[in-house]
Amino acid sequence: MHFAVSPRPTRNRTGSKAAAGRILLLLSIWCALLPVASAAGAPPAAENLERYISNGGYGVEMNGKVIFADNLHTPFIPASTLKVLTSLMALEILGPEYRFATTVYVDNTNVLYLRGEGDPLFTSETITTIARELKKRGIAKIDGIVLDDSAFALETPPPGSDNSHNPYDAHSSALAVNFNSLPFMVTALGTVRPGEKQTPLLPIMKTMARGLYSGTYRLNVEAFAAHGDISNTLRYTGELLTALLQENHLIVTGGFSRGRPPSGLKPLFVYESEKTVTELVRLCLHYSSNFIANQLYLSSGRRLYGSPATWEKARRMTHEFLKRRLPTAMAGIRMVDGSGLSADNSMTASAMLEVLQRFAPYAHLLKKQQQIYVKSGTLTGVYCYAGYFETAHRLDAFALFLNQPGNTRRKTLVLLEKQDRQRVQER
Repeated sequence: MHFAVSPRPTRNRTGSKAAAGRILLLLSIWCALLPVASAAGAPPAAENLERYISNGGYGVEMNGKVIFADNLHTPFIPASTLKVLTSLMALEILGPEYRFATTVYVDNTNVLYLRGEGDPLFTSETITTIARELKKRGIAKIDGIVLDDSAFALETPPPGSDNSHNPYDAHSSALAVNFNSLPFMVTALGTVRPGEKQTPLLPIMKTMARGLYSGTYRLNVEAFAAHGDISNTLRYTGELLTALLQENHLIVTGGFSRGRPPSGLKPLFVYESEKTVTELVRLCLHYSSNFIANQLYLSSGRRLYGSPATWEKARRMTHEFLKRRLPTAMAGIRMVDGSGLSADNSMTASAMLEVLQRFAPYAHLLKKQQQIYVKSGTLTGVYCYAGYFETAHRLDAFALFLNQPGNTRRKTLVLLEKQDRQRVQER
């Protein structure tokens, strides 16, 4: 043993296919994938799992029954393997085909109102699509922009976030652009340039570049002090919206502010995300995106308990979901955020196996290498895997939680897979 929705008005979902490719590129830059174990080069069968585990637990199931395990009911920090549960709740509560909406209003004085609902993939390309739709509808001039982020009312930054400059610490919001991370370059001469062609040079880039060495950056905007009465998140959104409206030949005057559309003002149109929740989950799991995970987590809570989304509602949603759909796993799960970034999360291997049983119809959304579908999880002193061994046209769920100084999860998983295959051959 080891130590232990209601109908919406006119919709627009037109967008550039290049946007999807850039999303994949951005995620691959921001969220490094960890190596995954395979049967190739597996240690000899005589090697014992005990050799690699000083503080951890694991379990492997076959046909819904645990075939070998250790510390199955001991809670451990799961890190990003928790995203499997976040994804399951989003798929079942929001629905596999759900698409996030951003509502656009224009009043009779040409003031533009933009109301967000937490779209995780609200990007520069999205805003370009909105700008073009405004042009198509005869809007030539915007005399002021009002940004409505009231669908979320978050008491704190994401639990577990150090609010560092790193994009994995980016804050959640109902109206954040480009994963709430700012791309720019500082040249050797100190000149600031955009970090990507889809996002133009913005004043906020120059503000955040002060004092930085030459190089390429992608930074969490909320890690910097805000100036004035608007958050850096909305400043980024407002500046980007203004710049891209102008690039698409709309005249923009009057600046931007935070607020809501007047009561009774009808939407001009609704932009719906090109990505369904199923596609968002795939991106979230493949690239271990904390931002996408928390947007899904908060939005699931909002769907059950109404606006605004809060961390408390998301936690209440988790409690109800587990109580109704995974009651025997409930005692083995403590969840305070959707990404797994917080060390206050805990889960037993037994509970994760139950989550994986229910997630099995969506196993293909996990990253697959050779015959293993897997989600990794990593924090300092935390090294975890959860997923499925594909054997004999069947998926055998596994959970491996290591909370110890040394990262031996790859070697451990190789041995678990080997034992699973031996059991298959014995049957």
